[in-house]
Amino acid sequence: MKATVLSAALLFGMITQPAADDAVSIAACLGCHGLPGLHRSPAVPVLFGQDRRYLEHQMTAFQRDFVGVHDGFLRLDRKHPVMSAEAPMMDKKEIPVIAAWLARQPCLSTRDLDGGGAEVTLPEYGAACLTCHGQGGRSVTAFVPKLAGQRRGYLRAQLIAFRDVTRPEKTDPGRSRTHNMMTRQGGYLDDARIDDLAAYFAGQSCR
Repeated sequence: MKATVLSAALLFGMITQPAADDAVSIAACLGCHGLPGLHRSPAVPVLFGQDRRYLEHQMTAFQRDFVGVHDGFLRLDRKHPVMSAEAPMMDKKEIPVIAAWLARQPCLSTRDLDGGGAEVTLPEYGAACLTCHGQGGRSVTAFVPKLAGQRRGYLRAQLIAFRDVTRPEKTDPGRSRTHNMMTRQGGYLDDARIDDLAAYFAGQSCR
């Protein structure tokens, strides 16, 4: 099954063939994050072309399964029903290999995948996002994800997770995300602002 998923993704001609020794590990990720998986589900994030160190950081967060129990926010604290189960099965030595391969692939925008993501104007309060995430969300900073062209539903879900992590009654069971900066920023966002920001970044081109 893994080999089939990898072959199907490669047929699109947009991603490169991984080294033979790494193909099985990478194929496990492509089951959801490869082109067939991305076309099936608009909630799945695009990882192609993301910063290598950011990807390593996030896979490690899913592996370590930290729970914030103190007053301060833990930098690595992320849970997801699928990733929290899959990531611990990865060999730690595979993580840099997978991250480097994904980072080398051409980025994809929402409009490439869904034919949607019409460009909209950045709301005034969104200017602060560009300080870290770059013009139009095209980050060139280590450990900071590119938001440009990312799936709208995924962006919305992440902003809600950052905002609601301090409110357990609102947190979706099995899903949470804490970050020193983003948890604070999320506290300023209501649903309407989250929708506006997700629409803006989804409508940008990643290139």
